[in-house]
Amino acid sequence: MLRSALALLLLAGATSAPAQQQAPQLPLDQQDELTVPVQPPPVVAPDALTLAQDASKRGDHAEALSRYLRVLAATPDNVVALIGAGTAALQVGDLNAAAGFLSRADALEPRNGEVKAGLAATMVQRGDARSALRLFKEAVDLGVAPSLIAADRGLAYDLRGDPKRAQADYLLALRARPSDETVRRLALSQAFAGDRAAALATLDPLLRKQDVPGWRVRAFVLALTGDVAGAQSGAALVMPADQADALAPYLRRFATLKDADKAAAIYLGRFPGEGAPPPQKSASSSAPRIQVDRATLAPLPIAPQAPVQVAEATQPPPPAAAAPSDPDPASARTDARSRRAAAAAAAKEKAKRQQEAEAKRNPARHWVQIAGGANKRDLGKEWSKLKGKWPSQLAGRSPWTTHYRFTNRLLIGPFATSDAAQDWVSDRKKEGMATFRVETGAGDPVERVN
Repeated sequence: MLRSALALLLLAGATSAPAQQQAPQLPLDQQDELTVPVQPPPVVAPDALTLAQDASKRGDHAEALSRYLRVLAATPDNVVALIGAGTAALQVGDLNAAAGFLSRADALEPRNGEVKAGLAATMVQRGDARSALRLFKEAVDLGVAPSLIAADRGLAYDLRGDPKRAQADYLLALRARPSDETVRRLALSQAFAGDRAAALATLDPLLRKQDVPGWRVRAFVLALTGDVAGAQSGAALVMPADQADALAPYLRRFATLKDADKAAAIYLGRFPGEGAPPPQKSASSSAPRIQVDRATLAPLPIAPQAPVQVAEATQPPPPAAAAPSDPDPASARTDARSRRAAAAAAAKEKAKRQQEAEAKRNPARHWVQIAGGANKRDLGKEWSKLKGKWPSQLAGRSPWTTHYRFTNRLLIGPFATSDAAQDWVSDRKKEGMATFRVETGAGDPVERVN
């Protein structure tokens, strides 16, 4: 909008110039000494905003946030950059910073539908579904296409206990832009409403391609619709034993909750009367503590409710990322959050470079997981046990391991292709051996088990 206004202003100046009296021309020998060079006003590099938008499009939200902050350091009231920074902050989990950027944009352009939609998404991730739905309505009234907000609005409806409207929104979102995450949300919403058959049918394509979050959703679908035993056995396939045991009491409660409480438990880790589930101590004193909250409980985690905590930087952030001083306390707080977000973005960029180096040492590969355990040193015993039980199936295979969440996978492979790994899994299933296909990404360390 600001760019359009500037363009109109320039156009108006250009069209009015011929109506003015033309200045008399001086002799050529006098023009040089009367010419006064005019310094153009300082502006942001023409490609700065484009670079930020490009980073956002390719999913590098930390880099996008850092670049948007550089734009805002030079032009604090750039609404496009404020929206971009708010969206990027939302993606990296800093809800306070996201709300700050988007609120500033809302103050500058109170009738901007994109800003309303961003604020609504922030409210959803805070768990404030009522405010989110109000803001989504304002966004649509201001011209935002319903399909663009449908996936998040559907989640807001689920959190309000209205799965029928939620499912209509998920289907609208999927028609406009297919997404595995939206499919998982749709399946959960169908389970909230008690329709197990529909939920499992929705999940089936994801389960067939061994989508691990999809298998976690399946466990929750079974629990939500009363099959606690099936839910517990399903959770045991995709979680370490101590974590699955800690989750068991909550799986038994899901089916008794109201629709809104089911959604709050799944997505926010909130149970009626107790807030988020309490931390559970691991059986091994040397193992990390297991917390059964959204990080463990929710198969489709939305952004954390608390902002990302950034340690005190050992060096100050780059000057270009620092916002200009502002005597307004509210602006000062927002700027402080921005600097913390910039420090987080810089740290993430450093980690990205390290991951790229690690990727050269460990390329992406295809495996089959045959077991898992919290203690890596016990995997050798588990391998011997399995090899004794399935000697012909594991003949000629070597055991490998990689860390995953609070456990360690016991793997065989690598297989030449994903299909080859899946064929092995399917053949073993016919023989009664439960396994599933696993892919390690570039940079994921995989070690041989001794």
